[in-house]
Amino acid sequence: MPRKIPNPLTALRLLLLPALWAFALLNWQVSLGLGLLVAAISDAADGSLAKRYPQFTNGKFDSLADKLLTFSVVLWLVILKPQLFTQHAPILLCATLVYFVSLFTGWRKFGRVSTLHLHSGKLGGLTQTGFVLHSFLFGGYNVVLFYIAVGSFIMASLEELAVQLTHAEIDDEHTRSILPYLLQRLK
Repeated sequence: MPRKIPNPLTALRLLLLPALWAFALLNWQVSLGLGLLVAAISDAADGSLAKRYPQFTNGKFDSLADKLLTFSVVLWLVILKPQLFTQHAPILLCATLVYFVSLFTGWRKFGRVSTLHLHSGKLGGLTQTGFVLHSFLFGGYNVVLFYIAVGSFIMASLEELAVQLTHAEIDDEHTRSILPYLLQRLK
């Protein structure tokens, strides 16, 4: 088996963070949006690079980059779009609660924070990316896109929680959905 090395596209996302933070702090929202577009494209492409060259398969490194970028995006939204948080506090509190329950459950049950790459998480990431890019590139925000993005985030967090609660062990690299477990239980 080849030695695992960091995926250069994942490393690019991490290296973009300081520049993205500078754009956010300078309120250069279009530049921030364009930088996030580059990060999103690199995130989409790093999976195919890892499939083609197994030495670049490193789910933990990818999850670290994803979590740091996601946390940063939330902070940028707080800084640049505070009305999101004042106008939609209940749904955002619900999303935050479900996410942290999922994180805590994985840490408590498996002794680590989960690095699952579920299909629902990928779909959620796509909708969230669309919302964030639209918000920064075009100013303001679209309420429908907001609710689709937050709803998909909640659903992905709930599925991750369900996987953690129903599995004695989880293979982070290969578990993609709760559906195989549910189908097996129906037999």
